[in-house]
Amino acid sequence: MSKSKQKRKAQQSQLQQAGGAAKKAKTTPVLSTVGVGAFEPKFLSTVVAEEDLEITVDTLRALVENPGLIKSKACKDLRTAVFEFRKACTTGFNAAGDSNLTSRISGALADGGHTEARVLLSEMRIRQQKPKLGALCRWVRDLDVISGLAEQRGGLARRTEAQAETLKVLDAILRVTGPVDYSSATPSPTDDEDDDDDDGNAAAAAAAAVTAAVTAEVVSSPQEPAGTLSVRPAWDLRGASSHHHPRRMVYSSVLDGTLASSMPAGLRGQFRVIQTVPGPERNPPNKHPATVYASRDGAIALAPATSPHAPKTTHHSHPTVPGLHLLRDVLSAGECERIIGAAEGVGFAPDAPVRPGGDSPAAAENSVLAHNFYWVVDEEFCRGLWARVEPFVPERVGGRKVRGLNRRFRVYRYVPGAEYRAHIDGAWPPSGILPDDTYQYDASPPDAKQSSLFTFLVYLNDDFSAGETTFFLPSSREGTLNAYPVRPIQGSVAMFPHGETEGSLLHEGTGVMREEKPTAKYVIRTDVEYDVDPGRD
Repeated sequence: MSKSKQKRKAQQSQLQQAGGAAKKAKTTPVLSTVGVGAFEPKFLSTVVAEEDLEITVDTLRALVENPGLIKSKACKDLRTAVFEFRKACTTGFNAAGDSNLTSRISGALADGGHTEARVLLSEMRIRQQKPKLGALCRWVRDLDVISGLAEQRGGLARRTEAQAETLKVLDAILRVTGPVDYSSATPSPTDDEDDDDDDGNAAAAAAAAVTAAVTAEVVSSPQEPAGTLSVRPAWDLRGASSHHHPRRMVYSSVLDGTLASSMPAGLRGQFRVIQTVPGPERNPPNKHPATVYASRDGAIALAPATSPHAPKTTHHSHPTVPGLHLLRDVLSAGECERIIGAAEGVGFAPDAPVRPGGDSPAAAENSVLAHNFYWVVDEEFCRGLWARVEPFVPERVGGRKVRGLNRRFRVYRYVPGAEYRAHIDGAWPPSGILPDDTYQYDASPPDAKQSSLFTFLVYLNDDFSAGETTFFLPSSREGTLNAYPVRPIQGSVAMFPHGETEGSLLHEGTGVMREEKPTAKYVIRTDVEYDVDPGRD
């Protein structure tokens, strides 16, 4: 750019010497009358000076050679201008019929071109093309959609037009990759042949009626943009029969110290640090480091699956959401609370990704994440937990054999205001610990690689309001998503597919409602691992 820089400096020097009047005369732009109806310019110099065009070309080429700078805030107006230029251009690659739809959709979403993205997604659906899983996850992540169901049920907020627009884009994305939910009648939250708990059915039906009433208020409100989200009754299998204990006030016991005092002596010493990643080195970059802990065998004791003291696990399939299962009573209340006590003793870390815009109001509108505790569980604990759930997990998927649970547990604590935005889970290899006692991201055999196909979400408490795991399906009405909340039950596990473009479920961790007393929700996310290559035994 040395030649164009010299020209620019020479021009600036001449302007400074010529004085104010001359400066004004030289810098007054030539106005285009295109669009006004007078005439259409025949020569480029009528609209843009040759020197300015040269500088523009050099600038764009420099940015092409340094693509990381294009994402910066300083280039936002430039990205918008380039996007409009591409739409106006009728020659070259832009006129080609085989343009990469995935890249065009990604670009539109990155620059906030939601209408353009919806048009391109419709084209992708008509052409019967499918994006790769990475692109699908990135599109959903870029939208950063929060349903706001907890706040809206409490009458604290209404969805804005901008939020409604992002939901419509999300709906368009799901229609490209997944089935449409044509169910018109509200499904029973306990329509499950595996569940013979009549008292539980009655209690859940009553809860469904309350949820339906709230849903009607949220969706039909004149202050709410219509046709974006239809909330179905929560799937609540907690029941109210005699063998179900009253809800245990776990978070209250955390705050008053009674949970900590009930933990075994020396429990904190059973956990050690095996990895620390500085915040700037995380992907995406974060304001806080990520610390991974490991436990020693027996740190959290589990009763053997055959023991009379072990909970009696049952399996339930969701009546509408494909591939969604609930494994009830996987952990006992005492086992859940020992995990919470251990995590609180070690300490939860905040999670604050460094987002474009920094601390600006626009960036603050993004979802607030939960605090976390990353834990590579000991082999004894992992074997014991797997023995309880293995009978209910598909032995093979597409010829790929199941191998067990990922030892990397992500324990999360959600307080009111913290939500996990709508997202699609990515696949994980089985993690482990190297001989030098450091973290191993992929512990699968080199010649028999493994990757996860199911999310394994453990609910450690249920003493809170709202806080459901909400799943989203495109409805029969285009532009409207059906939302299916799943009510957490202490000691139970939600299991659902991920790892492939088709079948992976979009979901969110809906926020916990504020109440008179402080409250929080504790969950564990891990994965069910399968062979990458089919046909292995």
